[in-house]
Amino acid sequence: MKIFDTRVHTEGDYSLRRRTMANVHPLRPVLTSLAVLGFKIEDSSGAVTRIIFRLYLVLVTASLHYWALSDVVWYFRNRIQEDVLAESVTVWASMATVDLLIWKRKSFLKILSTVKTETEKLSPEEQRRFKYVVWMVCFLTWGFNFLYITQNLLFSLHVDHDKYFSNTPLYFFYKGMSEKQIAIFIRIDRSVECFFIQGTLTMIISLYILLCINAKLWLKKFDDYDKPASSTYASSFTLDDVRCFRATFDQFARNIERLDDVFCEIVAMWLLMILITLCVRVLSLLNPRTPKTDRIIENTVLALSRAIVTLFVVSLVSGNVYDESVISLNKLEALVRRKEPVQNFAVYHEVQIAFQKFSFFPTQLTVWKVTPLNRSFLMTCIGMMTTYVIICIQLNPSVLNSLSG
Repeated sequence: MKIFDTRVHTEGDYSLRRRTMANVHPLRPVLTSLAVLGFKIEDSSGAVTRIIFRLYLVLVTASLHYWALSDVVWYFRNRIQEDVLAESVTVWASMATVDLLIWKRKSFLKILSTVKTETEKLSPEEQRRFKYVVWMVCFLTWGFNFLYITQNLLFSLHVDHDKYFSNTPLYFFYKGMSEKQIAIFIRIDRSVECFFIQGTLTMIISLYILLCINAKLWLKKFDDYDKPASSTYASSFTLDDVRCFRATFDQFARNIERLDDVFCEIVAMWLLMILITLCVRVLSLLNPRTPKTDRIIENTVLALSRAIVTLFVVSLVSGNVYDESVISLNKLEALVRRKEPVQNFAVYHEVQIAFQKFSFFPTQLTVWKVTPLNRSFLMTCIGMMTTYVIICIQLNPSVLNSLSG
């Protein structure tokens, strides 16, 4: 009797799952939020709706490139400031993230299809728990986005608006306005820019975190081996069962590899953004106090909060995918060892192939295919950033005097 042919859930559970998951994607709240921000990943059913969202995507993408290019031009005509550079890095990272996802859209759609298929195999209780996590992450993401917008509306302006708008065609529209009117329009312009730039970047980071959480659930099918009934099947565990186990695990490994192929460069860019943001934010805080210091502190708290959450959560959930895959693969050896009488050579050869393949091609998420995302990488980043902060403090005499005093 083959262990993969056993029925795990009752027929009623399957009927309930089909009713609840037939037309609803598990990541629907986040996908809908991205559509609101202009990045609709899935194709719409209607032709008119598809055209509208395509035009909206073109408009938002063009705006992102326009804002990024405008920031580049601004540095050719003005002195580089730490707080402005930190915001420009976020603009460039958001633009590059959207461009890479558009470029890899076909592979990304396959990942979303895998998420829907694998989530439908879960029990109704597990589906509800994952749905709760999705809604909670989506709610927190929008909370971050509105905090960014609020600080643009409440705090003092951080750029010379004459120089800022002299880089854009809008300068000719604002040129005849009064000082107060120009300030109002600058706040509106900055808030709209923040909505799309910060919102899109934060939502895609949240989407990647949810994909990593869901990827760990793809291994739930191997939990059947931990049940008491699995000891009964162990006595009849045949060569075909081992090959079926390997085929299922290889399918999981291919899905993880596809997920890593889509996001490995994007994650590397996020980490570079976090590092540069930390560097310039620390430098701006160590500068003498100015009228803009309160706004700089507010921006620093928001930026570093998102950076810390991104760094910690991405590293932990990505590392859990690898840890769970190791646990699942070890169940194959445990089942083979429990079989009586002793297995033949072919069975052990299949097990050896499975472990050798995993050792050369581990199922892990990486940073640009260079280093795995796990707790070790997290501690390396923390150590590097802490060292940088200490060096900045040591090289700043005023800070050293205040600390020693």
